[in-house]
Amino acid sequence: MTAPRADSASLQRATLTASSLAVIVVMLNVSIVNPALPTLGRVFGVGAHDVPWVANVYNIVFAAMLLAGGLLGDRFGFRRVLLAGLTLGVVGATISALAPSFGVILAGRALQGLSSAVIQPATLVLLTLAFTDGAARARAIGLWAGVSGLGIAVGPLLGGTIIDTLGSAAVFWTVAATALGTLLFTARRTRELAPPRPRPIDVPGVILAVTALATLAYGLSQGNVLGWSSAPVLACVGTALLAAALFVAVEGRSPHPLVDLTLFRHRAFTTANVGSLVASFGPFGLLVFITLFLQGVEHVSATRAGLITALFPIGIGVASPLGGRLVSRIGVRGVGAGGLALIGVGLLLVLGLRVGASPVILAAEFFVMGVGTGFANSALTTATVSSAPAAQASQASSVLAAMRQMGVALGIATWGALIARSGDGSVGFLAGLHSAAVVIGAVVLAGAAGVWIGLSSPAGAAAARPANEGT
Repeated sequence: MTAPRADSASLQRATLTASSLAVIVVMLNVSIVNPALPTLGRVFGVGAHDVPWVANVYNIVFAAMLLAGGLLGDRFGFRRVLLAGLTLGVVGATISALAPSFGVILAGRALQGLSSAVIQPATLVLLTLAFTDGAARARAIGLWAGVSGLGIAVGPLLGGTIIDTLGSAAVFWTVAATALGTLLFTARRTRELAPPRPRPIDVPGVILAVTALATLAYGLSQGNVLGWSSAPVLACVGTALLAAALFVAVEGRSPHPLVDLTLFRHRAFTTANVGSLVASFGPFGLLVFITLFLQGVEHVSATRAGLITALFPIGIGVASPLGGRLVSRIGVRGVGAGGLALIGVGLLLVLGLRVGASPVILAAEFFVMGVGTGFANSALTTATVSSAPAAQASQASSVLAAMRQMGVALGIATWGALIARSGDGSVGFLAGLHSAAVVIGAVVLAGAAGVWIGLSSPAGAAAARPANEGT
């Protein structure tokens, strides 16, 4: 039997549909679950300082395994890996929905993180294989990115509505049903578009990356609970530092590294990736804890909390295409630094948060941070791809995606650690939000300055130069 042509219209449509549905599953794994955190805390008897691990165990596994996800696609075929990832997603969401204890729900979320790490790179590669014409490929990827943004934007409100009407377990059943429907469609309507290209997988690198990120995040989150000088916290931080050092050593010597460290010799590449980590570090952690504040302190419904926080992804969706146009006019340096500055200002505005304050003001602050994130992502993605050698463009994109997820994971842990320092109760939680906003807002503003300086070198200037300059 002759394999279908990669550029046949029906196969292209099926591949675009499957890829778009699959990336919705990835986005829902984050956006639809956050509004459920307060309810899950009550159901399992878990405090406000521990329940964020429902979000963070997902982010840690996602970040650490994202780089390996693309290698699995090369080795076994991207369609096959996409199907496996969707299957894992169904299993993980089902475990989370049926979980009898908090530990079991964390295991389900870890499987969902692994699922997303496999799904996301496979969807983009399948699109590039299906659409061979450059213009058609650009339109397909643009639609894929738009659907991704829609999944982020709809998730908080959808999750809140489901929780208020059907309960927290229904959130995970929704994700499971979406993943299952996507799995069945993909299995029936798509085909493998390229033969597998077996490549060795850097297993030691994967293990060390997971160990470093997980132990650091756990140590940060438990510092105020167990004491910063306690043996478990010191052991976690020490293990993280040791694993990180070993990761650098192993990657530098491996013939097939998980991360090609030579990419970081390019100043613009390093600047853009660190800037992307910082952009994710600030607002995404706040989303988790502001949800706990709105439902636990302000006693608003999950639906209303989801509506308020939905202004953040809406801001990203509005600013991302505008950021791309601004980059073509003024370059990545100004847009990237300006985006981070907007995020920092939005975080500092949290200092005005009070019990009983107007939700409109908080929603506006999230919109400002969303706009800043959209600008920063557009600019720093362009800087990353432009500063990396053409032969390493795929690896550069994977590193960037992993750095963003690392920022989310470390951000949640850091927000939690700083909030916990202010004590328990409504007053302590609000004071913790304020103190954390000052520290993390300052870090993000410092990141804005770092991007401005880091992209001012000759290499950075080349990446930052507008596309029409010199023509």
